[in-house]
Amino acid sequence: MPKLLQVGELAKQTGLSIRTLRYYDEIGLLVPSHRTEAEYRLYGEADIARLQQILSLRQLGFALKEIRECLENPDFSLPNVINLHLARLQEQMAVSQSLFTKLSTLAQQLQTSQAVTVDDLLQIMENLTMTQQYLTQEQHDLLEARLKGTNGEQTKWLLDQARSHMAEGRDFNDPEVRLMASQFRNGLYGLVGGDLQLYEALMQVYQKEGAEAASLGTLDAPTFDYLLKAMAILSVREDMVEFSSEALTLESREVLIQGQECMQELHLNFFGAEGLLLGLLAVETSSAAQALNNQGVDFAIAQNLIRKLLAKHNVSDPKIPSDMKNLHQKLLAKYTVRLQKTLSDTKVPPEISFTPRAHRVMELATEQAEQQGHDQITPQHLLLGLLRESEMGGETGGGIAMHVLQECGVDCQKLKQQLSSV
Repeated sequence: MPKLLQVGELAKQTGLSIRTLRYYDEIGLLVPSHRTEAEYRLYGEADIARLQQILSLRQLGFALKEIRECLENPDFSLPNVINLHLARLQEQMAVSQSLFTKLSTLAQQLQTSQAVTVDDLLQIMENLTMTQQYLTQEQHDLLEARLKGTNGEQTKWLLDQARSHMAEGRDFNDPEVRLMASQFRNGLYGLVGGDLQLYEALMQVYQKEGAEAASLGTLDAPTFDYLLKAMAILSVREDMVEFSSEALTLESREVLIQGQECMQELHLNFFGAEGLLLGLLAVETSSAAQALNNQGVDFAIAQNLIRKLLAKHNVSDPKIPSDMKNLHQKLLAKYTVRLQKTLSDTKVPPEISFTPRAHRVMELATEQAEQQGHDQITPQHLLLGLLRESEMGGETGGGIAMHVLQECGVDCQKLKQQLSSV
């Protein structure tokens, strides 16, 4: 029987890293044909032959997805390889043509106007050259368009926050740092539009050429690196955060259940701050509901306003690109909180996911309870968490829930003081 190689031996012989071989296994590109009883990977002759094909195609510049398509195609042959390589060369020629066009335009601007300096010209060309080694022309143009289409004020606020937190040396677990990281992550998701290939290409630019090239010159390296680190630490924290059933009062559990049912009635499969607001108003006996009622907000008014606002921002709108619709659904799925497990002894609507904003509100409500010396999270704490999240998020804080309160003329500062004194 031919000798089988363990993953470490194969890595040593080929010069690849063990991590790379494991990744090839995970994506189904090179799955070892044998495993030990302890589930260690073992590679046979056929596996090694396939790996040689993979490496040859990688040298020709093929992406991993293209390589898998080649190898899984029963009609795979040398002419197919040549044709694919020719197609890749055509892409590279298109990139060169694009660079030539942009260089010509910038050169004309330099001759006729002082608005473009030599340093500006060199910086722009350097960024274009570096990014287009890894991105196709279509990907580069898409990223450029999305960066230009971002909310300038919101981006400036985010960068100011990041630089301020860096200068102050704030802990990454600070609530405001977590909020900043969450917004940066959402912005990154929006930038790549749920396209994994585009994300991987962008990360290649970051790893090989640095932060400024990856952000197409919009971010300096220290700020970009700080934001990535904050985002990574936030993701680990969110995976570990779990609300136990003992952390919620019976009224708070009922608020979440009622809120989820309200969202289902609106034919939505996610639970955001607007769902929490409806849940708070639905449990009329709580001090939070009474405080909202006293300021002119009741369940029927809030539900009607939320319907109108959701309809206005409907994700099924044909004007919204399909990749952004897919991203919206992925974000909702990613942030499913473990409350379903903790409330298993109560009627809980199935398949309801918590949005990132709702997750932040729950964390802030927990902190409010701790600051007041309470062992459990009450509806008052949930409402305080919602109000606190809106303050931290600037113009976008609170989302639809805060729009409802503003439409109703609620004095949020007065409401906070009232809730804090209960």
